[in-house]
Amino acid sequence: MRVIAGLGNPGRKYKLSRHNLGFMVVEECARLYKVRFFYPKFRGRVAKIRIGYEEVLLLKPHTYMNNSGESVAMVLDRLNLYPDQLIVIHDDLDLPLGKIKLGFNLGSAGHKGVQSIIEHLGSQEFYRVRCGIGKPASKDEVVDYVLSPFKPDELEKVKKMISTACKATEVLIKEGLEEARNIFHRSD
Repeated sequence: MRVIAGLGNPGRKYKLSRHNLGFMVVEECARLYKVRFFYPKFRGRVAKIRIGYEEVLLLKPHTYMNNSGESVAMVLDRLNLYPDQLIVIHDDLDLPLGKIKLGFNLGSAGHKGVQSIIEHLGSQEFYRVRCGIGKPASKDEVVDYVLSPFKPDELEKVKKMISTACKATEVLIKEGLEEARNIFHRSD
């Protein structure tokens, strides 16, 4: 079994914000696999799908971004899973808008949701799908930037990135990290 945790903040206020990109990706994965209902469990919302031969739990932690680790750790603990059975999908300021990167056993690079997961698991040995949102002009603008919605002229690129992130996650599960990187890091 695998867990795909898409990071974000619950509530209508944050629904379309840059910081909710992880939620958007797992919602798209659910849609592609024809699952419509995320039910409350593990201090979040979950849905089950099957990718290849793997049963997969899609998770949207509802503990708010900076406490994502509470929900993720609860899932892994209750299901007797190891960190390497986890894929975390999240926004990334260090990547240009539309770019995705896959990794394993990485530090948080300042992402508070990822840092919370590392602290609650006592490990960073999990997979990551980092989805680029670009950077604001100044570090002082970061909070407002990540909590703001995408601009209309960015939406097409965001839609494509969400679709690509779903495909990359599917390849990661079916064929492994190196194959997924070979396919989805080609433009590097």
